[in-house]
Amino acid sequence: MLLRQDVLRVAPPCARLYHFRHHAVNVIGVHMKSRRQQVRGFTLVEISIVLVIIGLIMGGVLNARSVIRNAQNKEVIKGVGDIATASQQFRDRYGAWPGDLITPNLSIPGMTPACAGNGNGVINTGAESACASEELIRASMLRGDAATPITLNGVVTVTLTNRTFAATLPGLGAIPGNWVNVVRVQNIDCDLAIQLDRATDDGGGATGNFRAGTVCAGQDENVPVANAVLRLN
Repeated sequence: MLLRQDVLRVAPPCARLYHFRHHAVNVIGVHMKSRRQQVRGFTLVEISIVLVIIGLIMGGVLNARSVIRNAQNKEVIKGVGDIATASQQFRDRYGAWPGDLITPNLSIPGMTPACAGNGNGVINTGAESACASEELIRASMLRGDAATPITLNGVVTVTLTNRTFAATLPGLGAIPGNWVNVVRVQNIDCDLAIQLDRATDDGGGATGNFRAGTVCAGQDENVPVANAVLRLN
């Protein structure tokens, strides 16, 4: 009996060529089939799973950002309220508004000697406004660095000043003439401005004791508010 290789040896050249071609086609066909299986695309189920995972990740990122922002806004709202309350308490204790006290170095340990108000009941711009936060901090009514302005959340600056100066700021010219001293809040946005208004006043925007220098149509964090004021008296 002849083996397959023996048959190939005795077969004519044309038969051997036919066999080689037939074998090569079979090998190429198997290879192409295997390659198609390797490069097949994702199924709808796999794509759906990937989209769900991406959605969960994006939702987590947005939720984390919202939580952080809410915490920052609450810090600013509390800080502004604390400064307004501390200013009222300072007046009750020392008989003058922060910055307007005539001889603060005699009443408050560690005060800068240059800080001396005129006692006229108005927190004037310049020295009195700059010394107001130092007096509150050194009198242990607020926490912070007595040598620097009060900053909340690393961005929002809060100072004490008077109505006359506040009325010169853009958008605040219409604040009532019977106001005397105010808390000035700088570098916020419409979202925070409306929250501050609701937390410290009537939420009316153009009414009450809180006014923003920018007209806010809604709680939009993309609309900057350079200045806002909260009435002290």
